[in-house]
Order: sequence, then C-alpha cells, then structure tokens
Amino acid sequence: MSIPSVSVVIAVKNEALHVKSAVTSVLEQQGLDFEVIVVDDGSSDNTWKILTELQLDFPQLRLFKNPKAGKCSAFNYGVANAEGRFVCVYAGDDIMPAGSLAARFDKVKGYAAEESVVGLCKLITMSENKKFDGHLIPKRAGKGGLTGVSYMMSRPVISRIFPVPENLPNEDTWMELAVTFFDWKIVHSDIVGCRWRVHSGNSINMLGDYASYNSKLTPRMSAIRLFYDMHGDKLSPQAKERLYQKVLCEECRVKGDILGIMTTKTGFVNRLRALSTSNSFFYGLRKRLYGLLSGW
Repeated sequence: MSIPSVSVVIAVKNEALHVKSAVTSVLEQQGLDFEVIVVDDGSSDNTWKILTELQLDFPQLRLFKNPKAGKCSAFNYGVANAEGRFVCVYAGDDIMPAGSLAARFDKVKGYAAEESVVGLCKLITMSENKKFDGHLIPKRAGKGGLTGVSYMMSRPVISRIFPVPENLPNEDTWMELAVTFFDWKIVHSDIVGCRWRVHSGNSINMLGDYASYNSKLTPRMSAIRLFYDMHGDKLSPQAKERLYQKVLCEECRVKGDILGIMTTKTGFVNRLRALSTSNSFFYGLRKRLYGLLSGW
C-alpha cells in the first residue's frame, strides 16, 4: 500500500452540528492521494455516530477514540497514527474549499523528504454574525496565515512540533511558535485552504465579552513561556531574543501594563495584538474594528 501524500488530522468533541459537513468537505478533495484521520475526544453527543455512518460511504476515513482526554492529546494521537508524507491538522467545524488540498500540496511536493518545510495558506471567515463573516486572513497577497489549519507540514517538522504538551488547552499556539521561531523553509501561497466557522462553539472567539475571552486566551498564551523554556536554547541567538521579547510582551498583557507592552522589542503587530486584548476598552475597540484590523 502506497504512502499517502497528505494526512489530514481532525480532533473533534461534541461537534454533531457541523462535523458531517466539515469532514465531508475534506473527504471530497480530489487530485492527490490522501487520508483523513478523525479522533473523537470523548464526545457526549452524536458526533461518533455521525462519523461511523460517514465511514460507510468513505471507507478511507480512519476513526479513533482518544485514549486520554483533551484537545492536544487528541491531535497528538491522530498525528502519531498519520502515515502521510505531509500532515495537516483541521477543525471539526470548518470547511475545506474544493480543490484546495491538492493545490496546497502542489506548492510543497517538490521538496526532499528530509527537508523541514511548512506550506502556508489563507483562510476566510464565515459566520451568521455579519461582523465576523467573509474576512480573508491574511489580507496581503503572497502571504499565508500563521494559524494551525494553515499549515502543511513535512515529516521533520512534525517530529519537532509533536507531541504538543498536553497541559495546554490548544495546539495551534504551540504550532505557531514553532513555525515562527525555528529556521524552517516557509512556503507562502494565496490558496484559501479553510473556511473558518466563527460561532458560539469555538474554543475561542470574540463573540463574547472581554472577561470571557481573556479567561480562554491567557491559558493559551502560556505556551509562549513554555516554548521558550523547552526550546529557547535550540534557537539561533536572534530568534531566542525575539521569542524572549514575546514572553515579556505577554507578561505585560496579562498585567494590563500598556506601557510595558508598547516598549517591548517584539514586532509592532504583535504589540498591537497584545494591546487589543489587555483590557476591556481595547478589546471592545478591536471588536468594533474587526474587519479593518483582521488579517494583518
């Protein structure tokens, strides 16, 4: 049996409302040899039933139940079972545009198997709330997004990122840090690889108030310090210093230290992002200007 070109790994929990459309959008991709792995992280609704019924029509769908508990452990388990030359992670409530997986693979397939390569694509938001609907991220032509569903990762990259520490609430912050600070080959594209569904069931979004958002954001951002402690000494001196400045910026954000945020030596966009989630005033301003400020 040949090795798939791409493994798409999806972790789900209580996604009965969207999981069929999400997984089907991946299974119906054409133009390449690929596999789809879905790991159920202890769903208490009909998610597993929907998946097993879907498997009857798509026998190439590989289903697993997470032997542990937690989103990161579910993704770790799925990635450990993946057989593809490249691996993508995906969400159980998003939609993969037709033809996008093959187009993304075409951008990276020419690299040797031993090279550390990450292909980046764009995403576009979709929501019943018009404020959050139809935004292309990132906006700039020729640039892919630094978000988990945007990555097509070669095997050497996978071996450096995974397993993601399972005490973290999410996988994508850790992945973004690795892609940003390790010296890997980054291949940008304008391909829209995901229609990201913004809804109340997201693990984090800006639909609610600041207190709710910050209570989810702060544990996610703890990955920055953890990544620095685990991998800082493996980075170039310049990358290590940039990461340290990001650590300092996040510490200032948590304290609501506006001056501290703006005087750290991290990138200007990073400082603005931290500022926008440092208190309820700036958060409210960020929400009102969501369309204007998203995607830069």
